[in-house]
Amino acid sequence: MRGVLVTGITFGVFMAEALIHYNMGTAKAEGEFRLRLPPPQELVKIAAVTGAFSLLSGVLIRNAQRIAPKL
Repeated sequence: MRGVLVTGITFGVFMAEALIHYNMGTAKAEGEFRLRLPPPQELVKIAAVTGAFSLLSGVLIRNAQRIAPKL
């Protein structure tokens, strides 16, 4: 259960960061910054990449916690 919580929190933080970066790139191209969601297909791609890295982060944190007490 703790791994799911870590992965979920990581996903939320990483997704917020990804959306900010998306908006920064859009602002650079258009010359105006405003917060908005990307088109659905792009949002799915961003969420998939963010989800994959969140899962990886959760696995790495879990393994680090298992190893750390032994050090």
